[in-house]
Amino acid sequence: MDKEILDSYIKAGKVAAQVRKEGLKKLAIPDTSFLEVMDYCEKRIVELKGQIAWAQLAVNEVAAHYCPEEDDTSVNKEGQLIKIDVGVHINGYIADTAATVEVGSSKQYQDYITAAQNALKAAMKLARPGTPLYQLGEAQISEAEALGFTTVKNLSGHTLGRYKVHGGTSIPAYNNKDKRELQDNEVIAIEPFVTNGTGLIKEKNPATIFMVERLQSSRSLYGKKILEEVKSQRGLPFTTRWLTRKLGRTPALLGLKQLQQEGIIQAYPPLVEVSNGMVAQFENSMIVKDKPIVYTKDEN
Repeated sequence: MDKEILDSYIKAGKVAAQVRKEGLKKLAIPDTSFLEVMDYCEKRIVELKGQIAWAQLAVNEVAAHYCPEEDDTSVNKEGQLIKIDVGVHINGYIADTAATVEVGSSKQYQDYITAAQNALKAAMKLARPGTPLYQLGEAQISEAEALGFTTVKNLSGHTLGRYKVHGGTSIPAYNNKDKRELQDNEVIAIEPFVTNGTGLIKEKNPATIFMVERLQSSRSLYGKKILEEVKSQRGLPFTTRWLTRKLGRTPALLGLKQLQQEGIIQAYPPLVEVSNGMVAQFENSMIVKDKPIVYTKDEN
């Protein structure tokens, strides 16, 4: 990995860690607008000289993939368990990080937060060349089970590629017997989701997060406008409110529907624990080394 690429990862990671910290602090205060926090996070990414990959959140039994629409009036409530997931890139080199907070003064879910933190820390220590993937998974589920929980089995960490959220290899959150070994300079995100539920998630519509899956022209006028708007994302996620604010609600929603029908974009609905178990998540991005470079860690 040359110095320019490494510097891009490091810079993206510092921005992502800062925005994660600021967003989480805001979400800890009851009656805070989800829309305002997500807008704030996107604005801060740009102010800190990063490029927006995504800013998402998830509440209670929802593990991931919620973005508020422009007319969303949702606010958080005392005792909710909220995850924030921030993605920042510098010229396509991505930092992916997440954390969880319990809203207000409630402490009923502190063990969930601790278990997820412990699971991440245990796996991070193993992010060295030659470590089999199943050992990363075993480390995560062992820490979750130590406090009476389990990990979500059908969500995983992943390698990161340039402009690719999932670079092709999954990092399991349980012992899936995968003996593939981590490689020197491989860029990975480890993200245990800890739950008191079954340990599986399912999709729940409606979706407000999308990604371009196939580079081709659309037959739809609105579809063409959307593709032009999201071209700068280069395949990274985009969310509905970006489009409704630019194009209007009806053109944006029609265009999204048409692009899905044409197989050009893929929808990513919220992911909900199948038994409605509560979910906590922590995530860091790192470069695999004998001494792993955790480039989204909190410096403070």
